[in-house]
Order: sequence, then structure tokens, then C-alpha cells
Amino acid sequence: MQNFSSNTVDTKTLTPRKALFPAGLPSAVVFDCDGVLFDSREANIRFYNFVMERFGRPPLRPDQVDYIHMHSARESLEYLLGSGSDLEAAWDFCQSMDFRMFNRYLKKEPGLDDLLQYLKPRCRVALATNRTVSTLDLLASFHLDKAFDLVVTAADVTHPKPHPESMEKILKAFRALPDHVLFIGDSSVDALLAQRTGVIFAAYKNPSLSAHIHVPSFAELKALLALSLDGVLSKPLPATS
Repeated sequence: MQNFSSNTVDTKTLTPRKALFPAGLPSAVVFDCDGVLFDSREANIRFYNFVMERFGRPPLRPDQVDYIHMHSARESLEYLLGSGSDLEAAWDFCQSMDFRMFNRYLKKEPGLDDLLQYLKPRCRVALATNRTVSTLDLLASFHLDKAFDLVVTAADVTHPKPHPESMEKILKAFRALPDHVLFIGDSSVDALLAQRTGVIFAAYKNPSLSAHIHVPSFAELKALLALSLDGVLSKPLPATS
């Protein structure tokens, strides 16, 4: 298992001479969806509370919210409802649901569009998410359906994150070496996926995670990646006291 702490760059102490990758890399950047592309916590809570009410269950507790934010819909429903007839009925109910009713509670992360436009001509861009059938409609709703060269959802693999399958699928499709790939995630599930596959991990807005780099904003990540992709900073990093 890879030890992140031995090779960590912190944007708070980053200097213009210190890059995360050698020149010309990364060859690919992989994003998580919930918590990275979008602040989706409220939308997820409303979705699962809607399902819970339908099946006569109480609203989510705070510890349940943390779980459903990181895991696939099937895993989350089993966690909330247990195995049995309610699980299967809830799963069927979710398959027929129009998830767009919850999109108004999603907030696109600041600087995302600018970062994606910057990356597109310079490297491959992928999405690895534990969302399932809602993913493509969600991307289209926010005009992000053309932003990714490859989208891998929990519906596209046998085993969702943190199992290596989704990242291995991306590495194979791009013919990329793990240490030439940057993965941006916000949860322990994402950190574990990175450890299991050997990709470089950027923890987005979550300083508690073990990572190669902790990223407070996409603007700062763009500046860091410009060191190796362009050989210069796209703009100065903000000074810190």
C-alpha cells in the first residue's frame, strides 16, 4: 500500500519551483463526482429522506449522511434498510425515479469549469463515481457531458469504489501509468481507491485525509498543475501567513 505522507505537496507551502509531477504530466486527471464536481450533500440528504419516507423510515441521522455521501446507491440503501424485501422494493423505486428533481439542490464547485477547460487540451479527463444511473443526466444538466473523455459509474463495474476496478478501467482505457495520473477526491473511499491503485491523490477540501496534496480550491490546483503541464504558474498562488 502506498504511503502518501512520504510524498506530500501542500499548497500552503508550495513554491514556484516545486511541482507535483514531472514535465508534461499528469497524462490524465480523474475526478470524483459528489463533493468534488458538486457540493451535493443537501441533494443526497433530500434524495435518501424521500426514499426513507416512502418506506416508512425516519429521516437520516448524521452518521448515516456521512455513509451515503461516499457509497453507491445500492450500498447506501442496504445500509439504511437492511437486506430483504424493503431493499429490493427501494432499489426498484429508485430505478424508476427522475433524479433531476434533486438537481436544484446541487451546487457546482467554484472554478470547476475553468479547470476542465484548462485540462482538456493538455491531458485526458475522466470521472470515477459511485453514482449510478443518475450520472449522465446530471452531467448534461450542468453542461458537463462533453467535459470528460471517460465516465465510469458504479453501474459500469462489478465492484464500486474503493475497489480498484473503476480506476483500473480508466488506466487501461487511457493506457496510463498509475503514477502519471491524478485523482481528485474528497472522502476516505477515494483515498483508499488511490492507495490501492497507486495513482497520485489530491484530497479536495478535506484536510483530514492522507494524500499527496490537499487542495482547498480548483484555482490553486490549476496553478499547481501548470508547473508541470505548462512549465509556469497560470497565476500566483495566494500568500499565506
